[in-house]
Amino acid sequence: MTLPIVLSLVAVLIAVAHAWWALGRIWPAVSEAALARAVIGDGRVRMPAPWQCAAVAVALVVVAAWPWVIVAWPQSRLVLIGSVVIGAVFFIRGSAGYSPRWRAHFTAEPFRTRDFYLYSPLCVALGVGFIALLTREMQ
Repeated sequence: MTLPIVLSLVAVLIAVAHAWWALGRIWPAVSEAALARAVIGDGRVRMPAPWQCAAVAVALVVVAAWPWVIVAWPQSRLVLIGSVVIGAVFFIRGSAGYSPRWRAHFTAEPFRTRDFYLYSPLCVALGVGFIALLTREMQ
């Protein structure tokens, strides 16, 4: 039961950060420009529109609930498809963070360093975690 708890907790924490940004808050940075450099990394100095941050927060809340959907209905075709999609999205995002093209596009610090050591590995781990939970529960 540890894996669903960890997956949900991580997704909720990321959702809370996005919801906070949707409210116009800049934590953990000291300015909007610093926040954009830390979490986007493509050189922009403004955060995305609040509705975009809110949409990501809502999507992450759904992702946070998904491990419990897997546990409750492991044989469902919809759960299988949803889990593969969620796992693939996280895995692809995490893997992309190590590609030369990604590294050439997202050059702003501290995003570049955080992406290499934190954001991308976390995404890969989440992707693997969702697929691992699915395969464990399907047996």
